[in-house]
Amino acid sequence: MQVAASTKFVRISPKKVRPHLKDLRGKKVVPVLAALKFANTKSGQLLYKLIHSASANAANNYNLKPDNLKIKILKVDEGPRFRRYWYRSHGSADLQMKRTSHLNVILEEITPTLKPTTVKPKAGSVVKSAPGAALPSTPEKSTSIQSAAPEVKKPRHKGGIKQIFTRTTHK
Repeated sequence: MQVAASTKFVRISPKKVRPHLKDLRGKKVVPVLAALKFANTKSGQLLYKLIHSASANAANNYNLKPDNLKIKILKVDEGPRFRRYWYRSHGSADLQMKRTSHLNVILEEITPTLKPTTVKPKAGSVVKSAPGAALPSTPEKSTSIQSAAPEVKKPRHKGGIKQIFTRTTHK
């Protein structure tokens, strides 16, 4: 099973985050979180919060253990840039770009956990059981009356564009 988390519009350049990503891809979540917890850089703190959030999503929403998770995909995309002017001498100005990032992570289970599948039978449906198990004896009802009358589809109204774009000036 895969669990995803993302952080958008983070005020850090993607160029500053990318060197940290190579070391983290494919590793287990618990050692990565231990290494990032005391990171000195802003990108390390942001990556810690993102991976911690993804592992918390896996634990709370899907009952997965953080020890059984590894980082499958960890990427950074460029977000919108804030354009600011840097005033220079002689009345000129330079354009200063303040870059933002979108961080994405996908965690994957190392060994898949088997989920017990429980299916609630619908009223009047036949329940399949394991081979060798005794089936409950229920008398089957005749369904020939229902199958004799085929379902009739209503014809679709043509000219839907005329109905959508009606003029409101002629009231």
